[in-house]
Amino acid sequence: MFKVLIWDNVGASSQWLEQAADKKDIEVVGTITPAEPTPEILLKRDAWDWLLIFEQGARNFFDATIQVLKLPLEKVVYALDIQSWAQHPKATYTLLNDVGGGLAKLCINFYISRQLNNYISCTVGELSYLATSKDNHVIFTMYVGRQNHAEDNMKAFHALAKKYYNVDDSAGYFLDLGANIGTTGIYFTKKLAPNLKLLAFEPDPENFKIHRINLILNDMEYKTNLVNCGLGYKFDEMTMYRSLENPGGNGMFLNLFLNGDLPTETIKIIPLDSYLAENKIAAQEVKYIWIDTEGFEPQVLLGAKNLLKENPAPIFMEFNPMIWNKSGFYNQMMELFKECQYTHYILINEFDKIGEEKVYPIEELWNFTESTAWIGSLGDIFLIRRGAIA
Repeated sequence: MFKVLIWDNVGASSQWLEQAADKKDIEVVGTITPAEPTPEILLKRDAWDWLLIFEQGARNFFDATIQVLKLPLEKVVYALDIQSWAQHPKATYTLLNDVGGGLAKLCINFYISRQLNNYISCTVGELSYLATSKDNHVIFTMYVGRQNHAEDNMKAFHALAKKYYNVDDSAGYFLDLGANIGTTGIYFTKKLAPNLKLLAFEPDPENFKIHRINLILNDMEYKTNLVNCGLGYKFDEMTMYRSLENPGGNGMFLNLFLNGDLPTETIKIIPLDSYLAENKIAAQEVKYIWIDTEGFEPQVLLGAKNLLKENPAPIFMEFNPMIWNKSGFYNQMMELFKECQYTHYILINEFDKIGEEKVYPIEELWNFTESTAWIGSLGDIFLIRRGAIA
């Protein structure tokens, strides 16, 4: 039997014991709650084998408490954090039943694989992807969650575009701007709009290389134009910060996800309008525009002014109001929306939560210019053009 001390700050331990614990091997020697003083047993470390902490949003407090009490970190597990279980494989295999330990064991397999290899792969929904083993975001969520990265957002984009734009996707292009390793463009044009071609831009050379491999793995290279450069409002060369643990978060600006001493890369920037003109791609051939450029979205849009004036296509874009404001391009972007007949928007986070959209006038985006609410939990918006709403 393994002796377990439970520190339950949120009232979740009873359900965990019932659903996830391997009860035949566990003896609960004590339970600490906010209503009860800390028992003497917490200080007697030889009285328990594992300390399981149930908390939500109070990790810093518990980290500090563990340090002050000099508790053995190797015996402390944050029970509601799947990665914490993965970092304690012995606890996972001894305390959890097959149902409760399934995700944790997948995490353990992921961490073992990334230690042994430079690259890691997974297959989800008949699509296969390769990524650098340092990627702790996109490939991790797919490997453990068994769902394509941003799959729900792509389904929402497709449904909203059909509803508000009546998109005919029997031919044309899906534009993936800031394409990373290809999980967005490949999924969308294989699963949701298989008759479309893919036009993808990715400036990072490592991401670009892996993207090319993923196109081959999914039999997509024949219908894809993959371009190794970034997009902006003019031809330029710029410094990009590279996040090794989240290559999809590479960007031009340091923010909460990109901080510290990061490696950099000089990348080529071109306007999208110039690329389309040079390659004789008509504006009307563009059916969907997906933009995820880590705060560089206004500059990307300003470089696509001709396209958007001629064809204000459905746009799904990452929502980075603080960065937009600090970069000095918020006003120009809002003027562009007005000029190109985009009149409303939908917050995708709200759509995901309630299952139906709430439509806002585009002018209300000004409300977020000084907001810090979106830092650390970036959202996405869907733009709606004039005449789409009765």
